[in-house]
Amino acid sequence: MNAEMIIALVIISFVAGIMIIIGIAQMAKKNEPVGFYNVIAPPKKEEISDLIQWNKKHGAIWIAYGICIELGFWLGYAMPIEALEMVFMIGGVIIPLPFMILRHRTLEKEYKLN
Repeated sequence: MNAEMIIALVIISFVAGIMIIIGIAQMAKKNEPVGFYNVIAPPKKEEISDLIQWNKKHGAIWIAYGICIELGFWLGYAMPIEALEMVFMIGGVIIPLPFMILRHRTLEKEYKLN
């Protein structure tokens, strides 16, 4: 592993770690519902049918995202062709995003009372 890959590993692992920590913090939150997007305020406690499950499932989304970021790096690193390496590394960051949004919308339909 060369110096550039070590620097990339540190950066990717740091970012993935932040996502996992966000997920763990959301799963541990018991009194208030967590939000998903930064630009949209989280729902009020009264608008959620099961606050604990809402928070746990949103936390799981962020943990899975952190794992995808890290896994994308390692899969890319294992690729023998440099172009494939970049596809996996960038894909680990970008490809999960629409799935995260779809999962959030599913959770809104399942747990929001309005």
